[in-house]
Order: sequence, then structure tokens, then C-alpha cells
Amino acid sequence: MINKTVFMFVFTMLLVGCQSRRTVVSFTSPDVELPEASLSIGNQEWKAVRDTANTIRFELENVPSGYALLRFGRTGKMIFVERGQDLTVRFTRHVQPGVSRYSFEGGGARENQYMEEQTRPNMRVMNNLSEDDGVIRLLDDTVRQRVEALQALALSPDFIRLESERQRYNVLRSFSVYKKWGNALYPYLKEQLKENPELLVTEDYQAFLLDGLYAIGGEGQTTPYGYAKGQLEYIVQNIQDTAVADFALNSVLSRYMERRGVESIDGLMDMFRQKVHSPRVRQAVEELYVKWNRVAKGQSIPEFTFLDIDDKEVALSEFKGKYVYIDCWATWCGPCKQQLPALKQLEHKYKGKDIVFVSISSDSDSNKWKNMVKEQKLGGVQLIKTVPTYSEFSDLFMINAIPRFIILDKEGKVFDANVTRPSDPATVELLDGLLL
Repeated sequence: MINKTVFMFVFTMLLVGCQSRRTVVSFTSPDVELPEASLSIGNQEWKAVRDTANTIRFELENVPSGYALLRFGRTGKMIFVERGQDLTVRFTRHVQPGVSRYSFEGGGARENQYMEEQTRPNMRVMNNLSEDDGVIRLLDDTVRQRVEALQALALSPDFIRLESERQRYNVLRSFSVYKKWGNALYPYLKEQLKENPELLVTEDYQAFLLDGLYAIGGEGQTTPYGYAKGQLEYIVQNIQDTAVADFALNSVLSRYMERRGVESIDGLMDMFRQKVHSPRVRQAVEELYVKWNRVAKGQSIPEFTFLDIDDKEVALSEFKGKYVYIDCWATWCGPCKQQLPALKQLEHKYKGKDIVFVSISSDSDSNKWKNMVKEQKLGGVQLIKTVPTYSEFSDLFMINAIPRFIILDKEGKVFDANVTRPSDPATVELLDGLLL
């Protein structure tokens, strides 16, 4: 017969164990009417809507302690969730300068507050180091100092374990900002390029992983295709974890298509299809492939009509018979305005040739656009968006950021959906080949 005391002890421990597997994450705000939100941990995702108290609750069962991504609207926030501990995340829009919009209560509050206060280290000192051994020592010392400071705090052991690794990638990522990974550092870089699915939700690990793949995969390469091929080959041969591999595959191919569309992509897609594991990632990349294929070289495009400075409708089809170099820009866009002098030089260099330079503004204030066109004496054909034409145009060419440059051929078909900027010497080389 089981001793009553032993029985009660076992029963209590089982009860505590069952209770500890349930975790509640609450998201609330005192001054923002929250939309629906989602919470992602690993490959699991939960969605919820706010209640009458403007609080969104996620009730999680059997989730391990770790990082999670909280998404609401267009905003994403990484948090730490402690298994069996209820956490409240509060978002406040109106705060004093220098004060975080996020505050935390409950289990994991101190850990999340710690992350809120962390910044990337300034690695400008790297520019003064010429010896690779000195670079490695400084990186290792910076990581060690950060980890030692973390371990001295009274925080969750699970958090300290994960955060120590995140801090390492935080330092390594910062290095990439100030100094590129040279050939002599590749052995060290490969040692650091570890598969860590627990950190895949963190921006630091993602950024370092992609920087490292770009450096290693691009060794000896000079073209976007060569870089992408080298990265995919490294992923196929060296990355075994399916979540890490899928993230890397998706990122590499998405970046390639953003630069070169579907140009020479068949071999890259073959490697992707053989390696990818997640149906969601497979579908996302295949859909992106279909979208970019619509604006591949030689593809016809629908009719698009815009307004000129006199409010007269102008259709792109009116320029058939000449190449059309399109500048997608806006008066409020700093990088766009930086390209204007180089664009004027192109217009002057190729004056009288079979090419027309068309600038399409996405400004919502047409008067501001007209004033800048006149004041800056902008040349070429100056047009502004019309609704819904511009939305359809930007959707077709997947214009998610400006400036963006496009070339149509003499038949009005796509020649290059994402050509180099006017200031890039490659642009003159390309146009010389077409026109001279």
C-alpha cells in the first residue's frame, strides 16, 4: 500500500506540473485601440482579438521557455516567455522622449525589461585594426564581457542561456555593419555560423546568419546569380536543421528575385525545391516566383496612365518605339533626390537617342510635386500617380521601396524590372550597349 504522505506528495507534484504547462501572455494598451494580434513561437502561431478591456490574451499549452514574436498591425515585438509564468505586455504610444513604449508585468518582466535596455555595441574601433587576430580577439572579448554581465544578474536560467547566445550574435552582427568579413576571417566566421533554431525569431541571429551566408557564398563571385548560387550550395551542404534551412532558403531567393527577378533562376529553384521542408515556405517562394515572372524580360504589361504637370493624361504606351527608363520616386524620399543629379546627366548624355526618361512620382500632394519639378527644373517626362493606376503599376512591379528604376524596350515590354540606379556606372554601360 502506498504511504499517504508519499501519495499526497506525488499528487501535488503532478498537479503543479500540469498547471505549470499553461502560460498566458496578455497584450494591452492604455491609449491605443488594439487590432487583432498574433504570437509566434517556433513554427507555432496563435491569433486572438481584443476583449472589452482592450486586452488580447494568448493561452498557451506546453510551450517551452523562449523567445516569441508578438505582431499587431504592421508592428512586430520580440519578447521572452517563461514556461508556466503569465506575462503582461503593455504598449503605450504617448511616452516621454527616451522612454520605451513597452512595459512588462508578471513572470518574465525583468527578462523582457533587460532586452528592452540592450543596444548593439559600437564596433567602429574595428576600422583601426589591420590584423585579423586582433579583430577576433576584440569580438570574443566583447561577447565575453556581455555574457559575464548577464550571468551576474538574477534572471531566469533559461533566459540567461538563450540571451547569452543572442548577445553573441548581436556583437557579430554589429561587426558586419562596420567592417566586412574578409577572406582571412572566413574560418572564424564558419565557426560562428551555427544552426540555432531557438534564436531564429531574433533579428540578431537572422541578420548575422544572412550576412555570414552572403560572405561565404559570395567568395570569388561577382554577380547576383553567383552570390545566390554560392549561398544555396552552402545551405544545401551544411545546414541540417529544417527551420534554419527554410528561413535561409526563403531569404536568399527572395533577395535574389528582388534584384534580378527570374533571370537565370531555374537552377536556383531546383536547389530550393530539393532542400525546402516547410510547405508554407515552399508556397511563399513559388508565389513570389510567379509574381516576378509576370515582369520578366520580354513580358507585355497592361496599359498604365498617369498625369503630367498640366494634369494631362499620359499613357506609357505613347513611348513605344523608344526605350523607356522609369524612375519611381517621391519628393519626400531622400535617396530618390540624391539620384536626381545623376539622372539629369543621363538625360543630357542620351539626348536625341532612342530613349525617353520618365519619372513617376508617388506623392499624394500634387502641388508639392509640381513646385519641386519647376524649382529643380527636372527634365524628362514628369508624371504623377493616379488612383488606382499607380497602385496597379506598383503591385505589378512589386515596388515596396523607392527609388526604383525600370526599363521598357521599344515594344513597351519589360526589359529590366529592377535596373541599376542612375549613379551606378553599370547603368551607363547598359545604356551604351543599347543606344550607342
